[in-house]
Amino acid sequence: MQEIKVSKAIIETYSRKLLNLLENDVVIVGAGPSGLVAGYYLAKANIKTLIIEKRLSIGGGIWGGASGFNMITIEDEAVNIVDEFGIKKEKYNDLYIVDAVEFATGLAYKAIQAGASVLNLTSFEDLIIKNNKVEGVVVNSTAITISNLHVDPYCIKAKYVIDATGHPAEVASMLKKKVKNIHIGEIIEGPMDVETSENGVVEKTGELYPGLYLTGMAVCSVYNLPRMGPIFGGMLLSGRKVAEIIKSNIK
Repeated sequence: MQEIKVSKAIIETYSRKLLNLLENDVVIVGAGPSGLVAGYYLAKANIKTLIIEKRLSIGGGIWGGASGFNMITIEDEAVNIVDEFGIKKEKYNDLYIVDAVEFATGLAYKAIQAGASVLNLTSFEDLIIKNNKVEGVVVNSTAITISNLHVDPYCIKAKYVIDATGHPAEVASMLKKKVKNIHIGEIIEGPMDVETSENGVVEKTGELYPGLYLTGMAVCSVYNLPRMGPIFGGMLLSGRKVAEIIKSNIK
């Protein structure tokens, strides 16, 4: 039956892919802009990189632009990353305007073409910590998670884990909950202040705990930086910076 051939092809291929992805150099939790950019630069350096995303689609908060107007802004400092990804831009005073849909799809396409792997519909559930170092993540099917079913997860090993989950900073939040005496305050970003936040998110991108790194809006939430709205240069620069840090560590 052709129907069984189709099913067999998908199940066998995905099973091989998943088995290969149980051990990685880097696992990035969250396929938003900073996560995708980090994945691109890591994979481009031949570092085995897996991006997990709980949603069906990638892109995080990119798609809606501002209030559903699907355009976003980029500053001069990050425009070279936009150009490297082959995404069109339009100059607007001291900013650049980029189509949000092209931005999301362009980041994902280049990351995967560079060699990064993506598992969507895969929810982060917990951390693997051994000898006071993060050594992987515990994940489950998003369908199981949102159904609130008591079904055990499975584990993925990584030398480094990156929290790219955006505003909730889900990985850092779990670390705060599970590790005693860790000094992480309330996880929330402050009121809007674009310039302060854009600079701060890049400056504070880096290691939070041995083996665990922050990028993008997770940085803002953990360090209580201001929110920034639909401007994405800091996200791109943060993603590239965390990749550079980890590349240096691996070398």
